[in-house]
Amino acid sequence: MKRFLSVFSDSAKELTHTSCIVMTGMLIAVYVLLSIFVQIPIGETIKISFSFLALAAIGMLYGPVPGAIAGAITDILGFLAANKTGGAYHPGFTLVQVTAGFIYGLCLYKAQTGKFFPVRCAAAKILVDIICNLLMNTYFISVLYGTGGFVAMLPPRIVKNVIMLPIDIVLLCVVLPAILTAYRKIFGNKRITG
Repeated sequence: MKRFLSVFSDSAKELTHTSCIVMTGMLIAVYVLLSIFVQIPIGETIKISFSFLALAAIGMLYGPVPGAIAGAITDILGFLAANKTGGAYHPGFTLVQVTAGFIYGLCLYKAQTGKFFPVRCAAAKILVDIICNLLMNTYFISVLYGTGGFVAMLPPRIVKNVIMLPIDIVLLCVVLPAILTAYRKIFGNKRITG
């Protein structure tokens, strides 16, 4: 239990390092750019995006506390940058991103790129898909748009998430080790240990 709780205190301490602030800011910018320019819409309420990789990288490098904070910032900046319709801001979607950043940080923080890394990536993506994408996002979209209700919206979203899950896990397993290697070359291995 003490080791589990130390994840949160260690993660919170990351916010005192300049490298955390700089890298988190850069990855937030990458997230916003990917969410605006690299997405594939499928219908009115479903889209395929790869911006989750930037949020997962923040969680892997700095843990659940910066991951959750970055989740809030990415949602707010994404709304401000991509809101072309003039729609209203909904704090529920910010909560979804906070939860996703927290989950990525909880599952991937201090992860070593060994044989268990794919298991941690799979666990993180499965939890984010179920909790954030299927339950929370579907609920907030159904409340906001009223398009048939939660139950009616769930089946196509389940299909999309099941199809994308293995692709997303492979992307996490390929992209995150590359980011970790680059990070270690730039900043050294001082705080990224496990």
